[in-house]
Amino acid sequence: MNTLSEQDLLLDKLKTVAEKHVDKYVISALEATAQNGIYGMEMVDLLHSKLPRTTCGNCGKCCNSVSIYSLEYHRIMREIMANWKPERIRRLVKSIMDIKPRMAEAGDEKRLRCIFRDDITKVCLIHPVRPFPCRFFGLLKEDGKRECPNVVDLSVPEQVVKEEYITNIQTKLLENSESFEPYAGKGDIHFFPFEFWFFRYVFSPERALQIYREILVPASTPLKNMWEKQESLKPITPADYEN
Repeated sequence: MNTLSEQDLLLDKLKTVAEKHVDKYVISALEATAQNGIYGMEMVDLLHSKLPRTTCGNCGKCCNSVSIYSLEYHRIMREIMANWKPERIRRLVKSIMDIKPRMAEAGDEKRLRCIFRDDITKVCLIHPVRPFPCRFFGLLKEDGKRECPNVVDLSVPEQVVKEEYITNIQTKLLENSESFEPYAGKGDIHFFPFEFWFFRYVFSPERALQIYREILVPASTPLKNMWEKQESLKPITPADYEN
Protein backbone atom coordinates (compact mmCIF):
# COMPACT_ATOMS: atom_id res chain seq x y z
CA MET A 1 0.00 0.00 0.00
CA ASN A 2 1.41 3.38 -1.04
CA THR A 3 1.59 6.14 1.54
CA LEU A 4 1.25 9.82 0.81
CA SER A 5 4.48 11.80 0.59
CA GLU A 6 5.18 14.87 2.71
CA GLN A 7 4.49 16.98 -0.37
CA ASP A 8 1.11 15.31 -0.98
CA LEU A 9 0.10 15.74 2.64
CA LEU A 10 0.94 19.45 2.53
CA LEU A 11 -0.88 19.90 -0.78
CA ASP A 12 -4.00 18.22 0.59
CA LYS A 13 -3.86 20.26 3.79
CA LEU A 14 -3.69 23.55 1.88
CA LYS A 15 -6.71 22.61 -0.21
CA THR A 16 -8.67 21.54 2.88
CA VAL A 17 -8.00 24.67 4.90
CA ALA A 18 -8.83 26.83 1.88
CA GLU A 19 -12.34 25.36 1.80
CA LYS A 20 -12.82 26.00 5.52
CA HIS A 21 -11.22 29.43 5.88
CA VAL A 22 -11.33 31.05 2.45
CA ASP A 23 -12.96 34.26 3.69
CA LYS A 24 -10.34 34.63 6.41
CA TYR A 25 -7.53 34.23 3.88
CA VAL A 26 -9.15 36.70 1.47
CA ILE A 27 -9.31 39.31 4.21
CA SER A 28 -5.73 38.66 5.34
CA ALA A 29 -4.34 38.93 1.82
CA LEU A 30 -6.25 42.11 0.98
CA GLU A 31 -5.45 43.76 4.31
CA ALA A 32 -1.74 43.10 3.89
CA THR A 33 -1.69 44.87 0.54
CA ALA A 34 -3.93 47.68 1.79
CA GLN A 35 -1.53 48.25 4.70
CA ASN A 36 1.37 48.38 2.27
CA GLY A 37 -0.39 51.36 0.75
CA ILE A 38 0.74 52.75 -2.59
CA TYR A 39 4.43 52.56 -1.67
CA GLY A 40 6.41 51.59 -4.74
CA MET A 41 3.36 51.27 -6.98
CA GLU A 42 4.10 54.40 -9.01
CA MET A 43 7.69 53.23 -9.55
CA VAL A 44 6.56 49.80 -10.77
CA ASP A 45 4.11 51.36 -13.24
CA LEU A 46 6.78 53.78 -14.48
CA LEU A 47 9.29 50.98 -15.08
CA HIS A 48 6.61 48.97 -16.87
CA SER A 49 5.98 51.89 -19.21
CA LYS A 50 9.65 52.10 -20.20
CA LEU A 51 9.71 48.63 -21.78
CA PRO A 52 8.90 48.06 -25.47
CA ARG A 53 5.29 47.12 -26.20
CA THR A 54 4.91 43.72 -27.79
CA THR A 55 2.28 41.29 -28.99
CA CYS A 56 2.36 37.52 -29.36
CA GLY A 57 0.40 34.51 -30.58
CA ASN A 58 -0.98 33.96 -27.06
CA CYS A 59 -0.25 30.22 -27.13
CA GLY A 60 0.28 30.19 -23.36
CA LYS A 61 3.43 28.05 -23.43
CA CYS A 62 5.34 30.64 -21.40
CA CYS A 63 2.50 31.18 -18.88
CA ASN A 64 4.11 29.40 -15.96
CA SER A 65 4.62 30.63 -12.42
CA VAL A 66 7.48 33.12 -12.38
CA SER A 67 9.45 34.67 -9.54
CA ILE A 68 8.55 38.27 -8.79
CA TYR A 69 9.40 40.95 -6.23
CA SER A 70 7.17 41.87 -3.31
CA LEU A 71 6.34 45.22 -4.93
CA GLU A 72 5.10 43.41 -8.02
CA TYR A 73 2.97 41.13 -5.86
CA HIS A 74 1.32 44.12 -4.18
CA ARG A 75 0.79 45.80 -7.57
CA ILE A 76 -1.09 42.72 -8.77
CA MET A 77 -3.12 42.53 -5.56
CA ARG A 78 -4.09 46.20 -5.79
CA GLU A 79 -5.36 45.59 -9.32
CA ILE A 80 -7.42 42.68 -8.03
CA MET A 81 -8.77 44.71 -5.10
CA ALA A 82 -9.84 47.52 -7.41
CA ASN A 83 -11.41 45.54 -10.23
CA TRP A 84 -12.41 42.03 -9.14
CA LYS A 85 -15.73 41.14 -7.52
CA PRO A 86 -15.61 39.44 -4.07
CA GLU A 87 -16.70 36.02 -5.35
CA ARG A 88 -14.04 36.09 -8.04
CA ILE A 89 -11.40 36.85 -5.42
CA ARG A 90 -12.65 33.94 -3.31
CA ARG A 91 -12.25 31.61 -6.30
CA LEU A 92 -8.74 32.93 -6.86
CA VAL A 93 -7.73 32.23 -3.27
CA LYS A 94 -9.07 28.67 -3.49
CA SER A 95 -7.14 28.16 -6.73
CA ILE A 96 -3.92 29.50 -5.20
CA MET A 97 -4.20 26.98 -2.38
CA ASP A 98 -5.19 24.08 -4.65
CA ILE A 99 -1.83 23.70 -6.34
CA LYS A 100 -2.08 20.16 -7.74
CA PRO A 101 -4.22 21.00 -10.82
CA ARG A 102 -1.56 23.48 -11.97
CA MET A 103 1.37 21.09 -11.70
CA ALA A 104 2.33 20.16 -15.25
CA GLU A 105 5.15 18.91 -17.43
CA ALA A 106 6.73 20.46 -20.52
CA GLY A 107 8.97 17.92 -22.21
CA ASP A 108 11.27 16.62 -19.50
CA GLU A 109 10.71 19.61 -17.24
CA LYS A 110 8.19 20.24 -14.47
CA ARG A 111 6.19 23.45 -14.52
CA LEU A 112 3.74 25.21 -12.21
CA ARG A 113 1.15 26.85 -14.45
CA CYS A 114 0.40 30.52 -13.82
CA ILE A 115 -2.63 31.12 -11.63
CA PHE A 116 -3.65 34.05 -13.85
CA ARG A 117 -3.71 32.22 -17.19
CA ASP A 118 -7.27 31.48 -18.35
CA ASP A 119 -6.81 28.60 -20.77
CA ILE A 120 -10.46 28.71 -21.88
CA THR A 121 -10.47 32.32 -23.07
CA LYS A 122 -6.67 32.29 -23.62
CA VAL A 123 -6.07 35.57 -21.85
CA CYS A 124 -3.95 36.84 -18.98
CA LEU A 125 -6.28 37.95 -16.19
CA ILE A 126 -3.82 40.59 -14.96
CA HIS A 127 -2.26 41.64 -18.26
CA PRO A 128 -2.11 45.41 -17.50
CA VAL A 129 -0.01 44.72 -14.34
CA ARG A 130 1.77 41.52 -15.36
CA PRO A 131 5.20 41.25 -13.70
CA PHE A 132 8.58 41.91 -15.27
CA PRO A 133 9.52 38.30 -16.14
CA CYS A 134 6.43 38.20 -18.38
CA ARG A 135 7.32 41.57 -19.91
CA PHE A 136 10.97 40.67 -20.46
CA PHE A 137 10.15 37.38 -22.17
CA GLY A 138 10.55 37.58 -25.94
CA LEU A 139 12.05 41.10 -26.06
CA LEU A 140 14.64 41.65 -28.78
CA LYS A 141 18.12 41.21 -27.32
CA GLU A 142 21.45 42.67 -28.34
CA ASP A 143 22.38 39.48 -30.20
CA GLY A 144 19.22 39.80 -32.30
CA LYS A 145 17.46 36.86 -30.64
CA ARG A 146 14.21 36.41 -28.73
CA GLU A 147 13.19 33.61 -26.35
CA CYS A 148 10.05 33.15 -28.44
CA PRO A 149 9.78 33.79 -32.19
CA ASN A 150 6.05 34.52 -31.83
CA VAL A 151 6.75 37.76 -29.92
CA VAL A 152 6.94 40.88 -32.08
CA ASP A 153 7.36 44.56 -31.31
CA LEU A 154 4.42 46.91 -31.78
CA SER A 155 6.86 49.73 -32.45
CA VAL A 156 8.76 50.27 -35.70
CA PRO A 157 11.69 49.88 -35.84
CA GLU A 158 12.01 47.07 -33.29
CA GLN A 159 13.63 48.08 -30.01
CA VAL A 160 16.65 46.28 -28.63
CA VAL A 161 16.68 45.78 -24.86
CA LYS A 162 20.16 45.70 -23.37
CA GLU A 163 21.08 43.47 -20.45
CA GLU A 164 22.31 46.55 -18.58
CA TYR A 165 18.83 48.06 -18.73
CA ILE A 166 17.24 44.94 -17.29
CA THR A 167 19.85 44.90 -14.51
CA ASN A 168 19.07 48.52 -13.65
CA ILE A 169 15.36 47.70 -13.33
CA GLN A 170 16.13 44.76 -11.06
CA THR A 171 18.36 46.99 -8.94
CA LYS A 172 15.51 49.43 -8.32
CA LEU A 173 13.20 46.60 -7.31
CA LEU A 174 15.85 45.03 -5.08
CA GLU A 175 16.21 48.27 -3.17
CA ASN A 176 12.53 48.37 -2.33
CA SER A 177 11.44 44.76 -1.87
CA GLU A 178 11.47 42.22 0.94
CA SER A 179 14.03 39.42 1.02
CA PHE A 180 14.26 36.01 2.69
CA GLU A 181 16.77 33.17 2.92
CA PRO A 182 14.98 30.01 1.68
CA TYR A 183 17.95 27.71 2.29
CA ALA A 184 20.41 28.25 5.12
CA GLY A 185 23.76 29.52 3.97
CA LYS A 186 22.68 30.31 0.42
CA GLY A 187 21.87 33.96 1.04
CA ASP A 188 18.80 36.17 0.86
CA ILE A 189 16.83 36.59 -2.35
CA HIS A 190 14.12 39.09 -3.20
CA PHE A 191 12.15 37.25 -5.88
CA PHE A 192 9.68 34.42 -5.30
CA PRO A 193 6.59 33.01 -7.06
CA PHE A 194 3.29 34.81 -6.53
CA GLU A 195 2.13 31.93 -4.36
CA PHE A 196 5.02 32.43 -1.93
CA TRP A 197 4.11 36.07 -1.35
CA PHE A 198 0.46 35.15 -0.84
CA PHE A 199 1.36 32.59 1.83
CA ARG A 200 3.86 35.01 3.37
CA TYR A 201 1.08 37.55 4.03
CA VAL A 202 -1.73 35.10 4.80
CA PHE A 203 0.28 32.82 7.09
CA SER A 204 3.86 33.80 7.97
CA PRO A 205 7.30 33.99 6.33
CA GLU A 206 8.23 30.69 8.00
CA ARG A 207 5.20 28.82 6.63
CA ALA A 208 5.65 30.43 3.21
CA LEU A 209 9.27 29.28 3.09
CA GLN A 210 8.18 25.75 4.03
CA ILE A 211 5.67 25.70 1.15
CA TYR A 212 8.28 27.17 -1.17
CA ARG A 213 10.86 24.49 -0.34
CA GLU A 214 8.49 21.51 -0.17
CA ILE A 215 6.01 22.29 -2.96
CA LEU A 216 6.93 25.17 -5.26
CA VAL A 217 10.57 24.29 -5.87
CA PRO A 218 9.94 20.56 -6.55
CA ALA A 219 7.06 21.54 -8.88
CA SER A 220 9.26 23.78 -11.02
CA THR A 221 12.38 22.57 -12.80
CA PRO A 222 13.73 26.15 -13.24
CA LEU A 223 13.43 26.78 -9.48
CA LYS A 224 14.99 23.42 -8.67
CA ASN A 225 17.87 24.08 -11.06
CA MET A 226 18.44 27.50 -9.54
CA TRP A 227 18.98 26.05 -6.08
CA GLU A 228 20.96 23.06 -7.27
CA LYS A 229 23.38 25.44 -8.96
CA GLN A 230 23.12 27.93 -6.08
CA GLU A 231 22.43 30.68 -8.56
CA SER A 232 21.38 34.13 -7.44
CA LEU A 233 21.50 37.69 -8.67
CA LYS A 234 24.96 39.17 -8.57
CA PRO A 235 25.67 41.36 -5.50
CA ILE A 236 24.59 44.98 -5.82
CA THR A 237 27.60 47.32 -5.92
CA PRO A 238 27.76 51.11 -5.37
CA ALA A 239 28.17 51.52 -9.14
CA ASP A 240 24.72 50.02 -9.66
CA TYR A 241 23.13 52.79 -7.62
CA GLU A 242 24.84 55.49 -9.70
CA ASN A 243 23.37 54.37 -13.04
